[in-house]
Amino acid sequence: MTAATPLEQQVRSILSSNREDSYATQRKRGYALADAARTLHEKFGLQKWANLGQKHVMAVVDQWKMDDRGRRGIEEKLSHLRWLVRKIGKANLVPRTNAELGVAPGPRHTRAGKTIPDEKFAAIVAAVSDERVRMALLLGRYLGLRFREAMLFRPGRDFDGQRVWVKRGTKGGRPRYLFVHSDRQREVLAKAVALTGGGDASLVPREVPTFEKWRQHCYRVLRAAGVGRGRDALFHDARRTYAVERLYGLGLRGMNPHRAAQLVARELGHGRTEILAWYVADFNGTAAA
Repeated sequence: MTAATPLEQQVRSILSSNREDSYATQRKRGYALADAARTLHEKFGLQKWANLGQKHVMAVVDQWKMDDRGRRGIEEKLSHLRWLVRKIGKANLVPRTNAELGVAPGPRHTRAGKTIPDEKFAAIVAAVSDERVRMALLLGRYLGLRFREAMLFRPGRDFDGQRVWVKRGTKGGRPRYLFVHSDRQREVLAKAVALTGGGDASLVPREVPTFEKWRQHCYRVLRAAGVGRGRDALFHDARRTYAVERLYGLGLRGMNPHRAAQLVARELGHGRTEILAWYVADFNGTAAA
């Protein structure tokens, strides 16, 4: 077995100190960054990530392009590389868009633009037997939260009356915030506070030993209500519906489409507006069929 390079050893240390995201994501991140470390060792003999420069980043990207097997391999690796440069304080080394690196979007199978009409969403919520799972759906629909974010959200602590902080369960461990802009959001948040009892409590019951056990329970409840893979709706569709509605509302207020896309992307926890194209058909607020 080949000995790990100094860069690989540093990657392991950084990963062990930053355990955000799922185990699967952490594993893929480790593979991608170890691959980058070997490339930099072979081409430049680089010993420290602190010495990483623009030419090193481009060398890694060029190598990934040569090794590309299609699908979304490079996009996923770039997301992990962006994660690393943020951790070492060099976020500006990797451009914000993949297009600037000459990387075209790969095929996605994420139900681009799939939204849930209000009548159908109300029927889904009514069919959910667990009140905490119902609340998570509402947080996804009216705040744009992912499943994990909704379940770990602490309404009594992370909502100050004007601003909602999303701190736990985020991708990459990056906290974000959004300002409340509708009465419906305030109503949902008030109900969330009442349901959890405020304070540090989240939607995950204190008596449930692990998040994984709670997740499996929730997925069973959602599938019974017609939400899940192989059904006509996913939890993520609630988040997509929020994105479409928010963009449309900002457009009605006269906001520049690009500025609106930047704002909504930030509210959703994405650093690049190009990803928003998979939530909506375009940035003018028209959902895909």
